[in-house]
Amino acid sequence: MSAEKKIKLNNPKREPLTPEKLRELSCLNLSDEQAKEVIWSLTKYAKILYDFTVQQEQLTRAKVNQTLNAQ
Repeated sequence: MSAEKKIKLNNPKREPLTPEKLRELSCLNLSDEQAKEVIWSLTKYAKILYDFTVQQEQLTRAKVNQTLNAQ
């Protein structure tokens, strides 16, 4: 088995999530307004996770640099 795994993207063209696509993917019967609220919430959540990940990576790099500089 190859060490490299191919990841299949659900959205390779990186098209924005639409209420129609959300209903299709989730199998939920949402109104357009409800779907837009869910999309807004998911977008905000993704941004929070991204920002947190970047912050953690920066902290890790700072700790590594601090350790290297202390030696």
